[in-house]
Amino acid sequence: MEGAAVWLARLLFAGVFLFAAGMLYRAWAIAVRGDLRHVVDWRGRRIADAQRWARRLAAINATTGALMLVLGVLVLLAGLPFAVWSGAAGLLLWSYFFALRLVTMRSTGNN
Repeated sequence: MEGAAVWLARLLFAGVFLFAAGMLYRAWAIAVRGDLRHVVDWRGRRIADAQRWARRLAAINATTGALMLVLGVLVLLAGLPFAVWSGAAGLLLWSYFFALRLVTMRSTGNN
């Protein structure tokens, strides 16, 4: 049973890098390529007036993606304990979720 927990922790750690890559890709696609298909809410639905919200969403994705990448590198280099890095990853993911929710609410006028 303990072996399964170790493999689950490894999968969670790999997910940190996958989330970071996805967020950084979205930030790059919005900011550099100007691809407004990536200006979406947390469910993947396009946001009305995408041009207006593109910079904010690119900043949210770039910031969270960079922090997730730094977290993954710190685990490798500094050997952060599981409780620390998994808690930090959870905090980053929830912050990302709520930032996207805030942008979605602001874009629809539901302040």
